[in-house]
Amino acid sequence: MYVTVARPDELGPSEARRWAEFQQLSPIMSNPFLSLSYARAIGRARPNARVAVVEEGRKIEAFLPYELIHRGIGGPLGGPRTMLDGIVSSGAALDMRAVVRKAGLRGWRFSHAPAEQRALNRYHYDYSYHGNAVLIINLTDGYDAYLRSRSKSSTKRTAEKRRALERQFGPVSLEWSSKSREQLHQMAEWKFAQFGSVREMYSDATQSAVEELMFADAGDCSEIVSLLSAGECVIAIDLLLAGPRYLCVWQLAYDPNFARFSPGTILFLALIEEAAKRGFTWIDLGYGQDHYKQHLANDSYPIAGGAVWASRVEGASRAIYRRLIYERRMRHKVVQR
Repeated sequence: MYVTVARPDELGPSEARRWAEFQQLSPIMSNPFLSLSYARAIGRARPNARVAVVEEGRKIEAFLPYELIHRGIGGPLGGPRTMLDGIVSSGAALDMRAVVRKAGLRGWRFSHAPAEQRALNRYHYDYSYHGNAVLIINLTDGYDAYLRSRSKSSTKRTAEKRRALERQFGPVSLEWSSKSREQLHQMAEWKFAQFGSVREMYSDATQSAVEELMFADAGDCSEIVSLLSAGECVIAIDLLLAGPRYLCVWQLAYDPNFARFSPGTILFLALIEEAAKRGFTWIDLGYGQDHYKQHLANDSYPIAGGAVWASRVEGASRAIYRRLIYERRMRHKVVQR
């Protein structure tokens, strides 16, 4: 095994072709968060971005995108704003501990890697990520089939709220893709008002990557900013990444003054219909079991978090520590009940 480390922009045409080949191996692998264009955009904004290139017999078998965090430890490229991480590979059996060691790392943490990446199975956390899944909207059979699979009562309520919104504020409309930076800033302000804790996710460096992707035209990763308006007023904004036939929801926010109309759900239903017309077959709602995701999703795939440590001793000691912390939390929950 031979491992070299480079910044994402330093990968050449042959590496880019190999990366694209890997992404075509499964629908999950084609997620735009696993694309080279996403890695390059993050790399131009964040100086600690790296890619380990793994070769076996002079043939590239995997790419490991990561970001140097501290003391020789790597983490997800793009930090908490990256919705899916892991490796981009041929599926070949890999000694991930050797990959991490030869990349010059003490350890590498992944947060939301597809469970189909078997090379990472033995490094999954045993407790906190058990059973975690990403909810998706599968449009393989078209929008009408998707709509028939949803609860009639919930879609009826959403339709009623949309009509009430139109009566008070004017026609409801969807703009599929806005190129206005102001809308990105508005979305961030709404999100801050709703969850002050997300402010750390909107660092200047990451935000510059977001704005770069807004004007990108790469086939493996481009950005879509969809707007829902009532009359002349924008009331909800959805930020998505798009790959070939694949959409991934990155951030959703709405004007809190319109919360009673469920503008996020109205936006999603309009967006799903438009996405089906444009040939998209998957909409990835991201990790987390939010109520609106459960309401909209008709499919899912499993993910896991974990870590690979170059030293077996450090890996074992950290596993024991995690287990003790987990058991302590479980005991605390039992006492609270």
